[in-house]
Amino acid sequence: MLSKSLLCGGIAVSALLMLSGCAPTSYAVKTPQPSSTSYTAESQAGNVGFVDSRGMGERTFNTGVLPATLTVNGAPLNGAEYLKAGVEAELAARGLPVRFGDAAVFPKVDLRSFRMLNHRQNGYSPYVTFTFISADVETAAGKKRIGVFVKRGKVPVWSFAEVVEPTMNEPLSIAVKEFSAKVARELYGARASDADVDALIARLAKPGDEQYLDVYALGFTNHPKAVGTLARLAKDDHEYVRIAAISSLGTLRASEHLDLLKDISRNAQTWQDRAMALKAIGDLDTAESRAFIAEQKAYWQGKPAEKESNWTLQVLDLYP
Repeated sequence: MLSKSLLCGGIAVSALLMLSGCAPTSYAVKTPQPSSTSYTAESQAGNVGFVDSRGMGERTFNTGVLPATLTVNGAPLNGAEYLKAGVEAELAARGLPVRFGDAAVFPKVDLRSFRMLNHRQNGYSPYVTFTFISADVETAAGKKRIGVFVKRGKVPVWSFAEVVEPTMNEPLSIAVKEFSAKVARELYGARASDADVDALIARLAKPGDEQYLDVYALGFTNHPKAVGTLARLAKDDHEYVRIAAISSLGTLRASEHLDLLKDISRNAQTWQDRAMALKAIGDLDTAESRAFIAEQKAYWQGKPAEKESNWTLQVLDLYP
Protein backbone atom coordinates (compact mmCIF):
# COMPACT_ATOMS: atom_id res chain seq x y z
CA MET A 1 0.00 0.00 0.00
CA LEU A 2 1.39 3.40 -0.94
CA SER A 3 2.27 5.77 1.92
CA LYS A 4 0.82 9.26 2.22
CA SER A 5 4.21 10.76 1.35
CA LEU A 6 4.25 8.87 -1.93
CA LEU A 7 0.74 9.98 -2.70
CA CYS A 8 1.70 13.58 -1.98
CA GLY A 9 4.62 13.15 -4.32
CA GLY A 10 2.26 12.59 -7.16
CA ILE A 11 2.61 8.81 -7.66
CA ALA A 12 -1.09 8.30 -6.92
CA VAL A 13 -4.00 10.58 -6.27
CA SER A 14 -7.10 9.99 -4.20
CA ALA A 15 -10.16 12.13 -3.63
CA LEU A 16 -9.08 12.81 -0.06
CA LEU A 17 -5.62 13.88 -1.13
CA MET A 18 -7.01 16.22 -3.76
CA LEU A 19 -9.11 17.82 -1.05
CA SER A 20 -6.45 18.12 1.62
CA GLY A 21 -3.38 18.83 -0.48
CA CYS A 22 -1.38 17.24 2.37
CA ALA A 23 -2.81 19.68 4.89
CA PRO A 24 -1.18 19.57 8.33
CA THR A 25 -3.12 18.69 11.46
CA SER A 26 -1.85 21.68 13.45
CA TYR A 27 -1.11 25.36 12.77
CA ALA A 28 0.69 27.89 14.97
CA VAL A 29 -1.16 31.21 15.02
CA LYS A 30 -0.31 34.57 16.55
CA THR A 31 -1.99 36.91 18.99
CA PRO A 32 -3.39 40.02 17.25
CA GLN A 33 -1.30 43.17 16.98
CA PRO A 34 -3.30 45.91 18.77
CA SER A 35 -4.55 49.00 16.94
CA SER A 36 -2.74 52.33 17.13
CA THR A 37 -5.84 54.57 17.09
CA SER A 38 -7.15 55.66 20.49
CA TYR A 39 -10.75 56.09 21.64
CA THR A 40 -12.46 58.81 23.60
CA ALA A 41 -15.08 57.41 25.96
CA GLU A 42 -18.15 58.66 27.78
CA SER A 43 -17.25 56.72 30.93
CA GLN A 44 -14.17 55.26 32.55
CA ALA A 45 -13.10 51.71 31.73
CA GLY A 46 -12.67 49.17 34.51
CA ASN A 47 -13.32 45.58 35.47
CA VAL A 48 -15.77 43.57 33.37
CA GLY A 49 -17.23 40.17 34.19
CA PHE A 50 -16.75 37.33 31.76
CA VAL A 51 -18.85 34.18 31.41
CA ASP A 52 -17.94 31.37 29.02
CA SER A 53 -21.34 29.95 28.04
CA ARG A 54 -20.16 28.08 24.95
CA GLY A 55 -21.75 24.68 24.55
CA MET A 56 -19.63 21.54 24.28
CA GLY A 57 -19.98 21.65 20.49
CA GLU A 58 -18.34 25.11 20.51
CA ARG A 59 -15.25 24.10 22.49
CA THR A 60 -13.33 22.68 19.52
CA PHE A 61 -12.08 25.87 17.91
CA ASN A 62 -11.29 24.83 14.32
CA THR A 63 -13.64 22.41 12.57
CA GLY A 64 -14.76 21.69 9.01
CA VAL A 65 -13.63 19.74 5.98
CA LEU A 66 -9.99 19.83 7.14
CA PRO A 67 -10.11 20.09 10.95
CA ALA A 68 -6.83 20.96 12.61
CA THR A 69 -5.63 22.21 15.97
CA LEU A 70 -4.63 25.87 16.20
CA THR A 71 -1.88 26.56 18.73
CA VAL A 72 -0.71 29.77 20.41
CA ASN A 73 2.73 29.81 22.02
CA GLY A 74 2.88 26.03 21.77
CA ALA A 75 -0.48 25.30 23.43
CA PRO A 76 -3.88 24.60 21.85
CA LEU A 77 -5.88 27.78 21.29
CA ASN A 78 -8.48 28.25 24.03
CA GLY A 79 -11.17 30.44 22.47
CA ALA A 80 -12.31 32.19 25.64
CA GLU A 81 -8.81 32.93 26.92
CA TYR A 82 -7.59 34.03 23.48
CA LEU A 83 -10.51 36.43 23.15
CA LYS A 84 -10.18 37.88 26.64
CA ALA A 85 -6.46 38.52 26.22
CA GLY A 86 -6.96 39.97 22.74
CA VAL A 87 -9.72 42.34 23.84
CA GLU A 88 -7.79 43.51 26.89
CA ALA A 89 -4.71 44.26 24.74
CA GLU A 90 -6.76 45.96 22.00
CA LEU A 91 -8.69 48.21 24.35
CA ALA A 92 -5.63 49.06 26.45
CA ALA A 93 -3.93 50.23 23.25
CA ARG A 94 -6.97 52.42 22.57
CA GLY A 95 -6.81 53.99 26.04
CA LEU A 96 -9.41 51.78 27.76
CA PRO A 97 -7.74 49.60 30.44
CA VAL A 98 -10.39 46.88 30.62
CA ARG A 99 -9.76 43.83 32.82
CA PHE A 100 -11.95 40.76 32.64
CA GLY A 101 -12.96 39.13 35.91
CA ASP A 102 -15.28 36.32 36.93
CA ALA A 103 -19.03 36.07 36.43
CA ALA A 104 -19.82 38.03 39.61
CA VAL A 105 -18.36 41.26 38.17
CA PHE A 106 -20.79 43.67 36.49
CA PRO A 107 -21.11 44.75 33.69
CA LYS A 108 -20.31 41.47 32.00
CA VAL A 109 -19.68 39.72 28.70
CA ASP A 110 -21.36 36.35 28.18
CA LEU A 111 -19.57 34.44 25.40
CA ARG A 112 -21.90 32.22 23.38
CA SER A 113 -19.63 31.24 20.49
CA PHE A 114 -16.10 31.77 19.21
CA ARG A 115 -14.91 29.35 16.56
CA MET A 116 -13.47 28.91 13.10
CA LEU A 117 -15.01 26.77 10.36
CA ASN A 118 -12.92 25.75 7.34
CA HIS A 119 -13.87 24.48 3.90
CA ARG A 120 -12.18 23.37 0.70
CA GLN A 121 -13.98 22.11 -2.39
CA ASN A 122 -11.00 20.33 -3.99
CA GLY A 123 -7.24 20.44 -4.33
CA TYR A 124 -7.36 23.37 -6.77
CA SER A 125 -9.80 25.58 -4.87
CA PRO A 126 -9.19 28.06 -2.05
CA TYR A 127 -8.84 27.01 1.55
CA VAL A 128 -11.59 29.09 3.18
CA THR A 129 -12.23 29.99 6.81
CA PHE A 130 -15.27 31.50 8.49
CA THR A 131 -14.66 33.01 11.93
CA PHE A 132 -17.65 33.52 14.22
CA ILE A 133 -18.13 35.27 17.56
CA SER A 134 -21.40 35.71 19.40
CA ALA A 135 -21.79 37.17 22.88
CA ASP A 136 -24.18 39.13 25.08
CA VAL A 137 -22.97 42.32 26.74
CA GLU A 138 -24.97 42.92 29.91
CA THR A 139 -25.18 46.40 31.44
CA ALA A 140 -27.66 48.26 33.63
CA ALA A 141 -29.59 49.01 30.42
CA GLY A 142 -30.03 45.29 29.65
CA LYS A 143 -28.44 42.82 27.24
CA LYS A 144 -27.08 43.56 23.79
CA ARG A 145 -26.01 40.85 21.38
CA ILE A 146 -22.66 41.21 19.62
CA GLY A 147 -22.02 39.16 16.49
CA VAL A 148 -18.86 38.90 14.42
CA PHE A 149 -18.35 37.09 11.11
CA VAL A 150 -15.16 37.16 9.01
CA LYS A 151 -14.61 35.21 5.77
CA ARG A 152 -11.18 34.61 4.22
CA GLY A 153 -9.78 32.33 1.50
CA LYS A 154 -6.44 31.45 -0.13
CA VAL A 155 -5.31 28.85 -2.66
CA PRO A 156 -2.15 27.15 -1.33
CA VAL A 157 0.26 26.96 -4.27
CA TRP A 158 3.42 25.41 -2.82
CA SER A 159 2.41 24.42 0.71
CA PHE A 160 -0.33 24.84 3.27
CA ALA A 161 1.92 27.20 5.23
CA GLU A 162 0.74 29.88 2.79
CA VAL A 163 -2.77 29.87 4.26
CA VAL A 164 -1.84 30.58 7.89
CA GLU A 165 -1.49 34.35 7.65
CA PRO A 166 -4.44 35.18 5.30
CA THR A 167 -6.98 32.61 6.52
CA MET A 168 -6.10 32.27 10.21
CA ASN A 169 -4.05 35.12 11.67
CA GLU A 170 -5.77 37.87 9.72
CA PRO A 171 -9.39 36.87 10.43
CA LEU A 172 -8.54 36.24 14.09
CA SER A 173 -7.12 39.76 14.31
CA ILE A 174 -10.12 41.31 12.54
CA ALA A 175 -12.57 39.37 14.70
CA VAL A 176 -10.90 40.42 17.97
CA LYS A 177 -10.76 44.05 16.87
CA GLU A 178 -14.39 44.11 15.76
CA PHE A 179 -15.51 42.48 18.98
CA SER A 180 -13.41 44.96 20.99
CA ALA A 181 -14.89 47.94 19.15
CA LYS A 182 -18.42 46.73 19.86
CA VAL A 183 -17.69 46.07 23.53
CA ALA A 184 -16.13 49.53 23.85
CA ARG A 185 -19.21 51.13 22.30
CA GLU A 186 -21.67 49.22 24.47
CA LEU A 187 -19.84 49.68 27.75
CA TYR A 188 -18.24 53.09 27.39
CA GLY A 189 -19.72 54.90 24.38
CA ALA A 190 -16.19 54.87 22.94
CA ARG A 191 -15.21 56.12 19.51
CA ALA A 192 -12.22 57.50 17.61
CA SER A 193 -11.67 61.19 16.94
CA ASP A 194 -12.85 63.13 13.89
CA ALA A 195 -9.21 63.54 12.86
CA ASP A 196 -8.54 59.81 12.93
CA VAL A 197 -11.66 59.11 10.87
CA ASP A 198 -10.65 61.78 8.34
CA ALA A 199 -7.17 60.24 8.07
CA LEU A 200 -8.57 56.79 7.34
CA ILE A 201 -10.99 58.15 4.73
CA ALA A 202 -8.11 60.02 3.04
CA ARG A 203 -6.01 56.85 3.02
CA LEU A 204 -8.83 54.91 1.39
CA ALA A 205 -8.80 57.36 -1.52
CA LYS A 206 -5.47 55.83 -2.56
CA PRO A 207 -5.64 52.21 -3.83
CA GLY A 208 -3.51 49.63 -2.03
CA ASP A 209 -3.15 45.87 -1.71
CA GLU A 210 -4.43 45.82 1.87
CA GLN A 211 -6.96 48.61 1.54
CA TYR A 212 -9.66 46.38 3.01
CA LEU A 213 -7.89 46.44 6.40
CA ASP A 214 -8.35 50.22 6.46
CA VAL A 215 -12.02 49.69 5.61
CA TYR A 216 -12.39 47.46 8.65
CA ALA A 217 -10.43 49.99 10.73
CA LEU A 218 -12.88 52.68 9.64
CA GLY A 219 -15.74 50.58 10.98
CA PHE A 220 -13.88 50.02 14.24
CA THR A 221 -13.79 53.79 14.86
CA ASN A 222 -17.42 53.61 16.09
CA HIS A 223 -17.84 57.01 14.43
CA PRO A 224 -20.94 57.86 12.35
CA LYS A 225 -18.82 60.11 10.14
CA ALA A 226 -17.48 56.94 8.51
CA VAL A 227 -20.85 55.69 7.27
CA GLY A 228 -20.99 57.58 3.95
CA THR A 229 -17.64 56.22 2.79
CA LEU A 230 -18.55 52.69 3.84
CA ALA A 231 -21.89 52.79 2.02
CA ARG A 232 -20.06 53.74 -1.17
CA LEU A 233 -17.46 50.99 -0.72
CA ALA A 234 -20.18 48.37 -0.16
CA LYS A 235 -20.42 48.22 -3.97
CA ASP A 236 -16.65 48.22 -4.61
CA ASP A 237 -15.20 45.88 -7.25
CA HIS A 238 -12.65 44.38 -4.83
CA GLU A 239 -14.22 41.50 -2.89
CA TYR A 240 -12.46 42.09 0.44
CA VAL A 241 -13.01 45.86 0.33
CA ARG A 242 -16.67 45.25 -0.42
CA ILE A 243 -17.36 42.72 2.34
CA ALA A 244 -15.36 44.80 4.85
CA ALA A 245 -17.55 47.80 4.04
CA ILE A 246 -20.77 45.76 4.26
CA SER A 247 -19.67 44.35 7.61
CA SER A 248 -18.71 47.79 8.89
CA LEU A 249 -22.14 49.28 8.12
CA GLY A 250 -23.40 46.81 10.70
CA THR A 251 -20.60 47.55 13.15
CA LEU A 252 -21.58 51.23 13.02
CA ARG A 253 -25.29 50.34 13.24
CA ALA A 254 -26.01 52.38 10.13
CA SER A 255 -29.75 51.64 10.20
CA GLU A 256 -30.34 54.29 7.53
CA HIS A 257 -28.80 51.80 5.10
CA LEU A 258 -31.03 48.86 5.98
CA ASP A 259 -32.58 48.88 2.50
CA LEU A 260 -29.11 48.71 0.91
CA LEU A 261 -28.18 45.78 3.14
CA LYS A 262 -31.46 43.99 2.39
CA ASP A 263 -30.84 44.40 -1.33
CA ILE A 264 -27.32 42.96 -1.02
CA SER A 265 -28.56 40.05 1.10
CA ARG A 266 -31.11 39.13 -1.58
CA ASN A 267 -29.44 40.03 -4.85
CA ALA A 268 -25.65 40.03 -4.52
CA GLN A 269 -23.91 37.63 -6.91
CA THR A 270 -21.67 35.98 -4.30
CA TRP A 271 -22.61 34.14 -1.14
CA GLN A 272 -20.10 36.03 1.00
CA ASP A 273 -21.69 39.37 0.09
CA ARG A 274 -25.17 38.07 0.89
CA ALA A 275 -24.02 36.49 4.15
CA MET A 276 -22.10 39.59 5.25
CA ALA A 277 -25.16 41.73 4.60
CA LEU A 278 -27.19 39.43 6.86
CA LYS A 279 -24.52 39.76 9.54
CA ALA A 280 -24.66 43.55 9.21
CA ILE A 281 -28.46 43.55 9.44
CA GLY A 282 -28.20 41.49 12.61
CA ASP A 283 -25.85 44.13 14.02
CA LEU A 284 -28.38 46.95 13.48
CA ASP A 285 -30.58 45.69 16.32
CA THR A 286 -33.76 47.56 15.37
CA ALA A 287 -37.29 46.21 15.32
CA GLU A 288 -37.22 46.08 11.52
CA SER A 289 -33.81 44.41 11.32
CA ARG A 290 -34.75 41.81 13.95
CA ALA A 291 -37.93 40.98 12.03
CA PHE A 292 -35.89 40.55 8.84
CA ILE A 293 -33.42 38.22 10.57
CA ALA A 294 -36.30 36.13 11.94
CA GLU A 295 -37.82 35.96 8.45
CA GLN A 296 -34.51 34.87 6.95
CA LYS A 297 -33.99 32.20 9.60
CA ALA A 298 -37.39 30.71 8.80
CA TYR A 299 -36.64 30.84 5.08
CA TRP A 300 -33.27 29.08 5.33
CA GLN A 301 -34.49 26.55 7.87
CA GLY A 302 -36.97 25.46 5.23
CA LYS A 303 -34.22 24.82 2.67
CA PRO A 304 -32.45 21.47 2.17
CA ALA A 305 -29.42 21.01 4.43
CA GLU A 306 -26.85 21.97 1.82
CA LYS A 307 -23.70 24.08 1.94
CA GLU A 308 -25.27 27.51 1.41
CA SER A 309 -28.18 26.97 3.79
CA ASN A 310 -25.90 25.53 6.50
CA TRP A 311 -23.44 28.40 6.27
CA THR A 312 -26.15 31.06 6.10
CA LEU A 313 -27.88 29.69 9.17
CA GLN A 314 -24.61 29.79 11.09
CA VAL A 315 -24.38 33.52 10.35
CA LEU A 316 -28.04 34.12 11.25
CA ASP A 317 -27.66 32.12 14.47
CA LEU A 318 -25.18 34.68 15.77
CA TYR A 319 -28.26 36.74 16.62
CA PRO A 320 -31.24 35.83 18.84
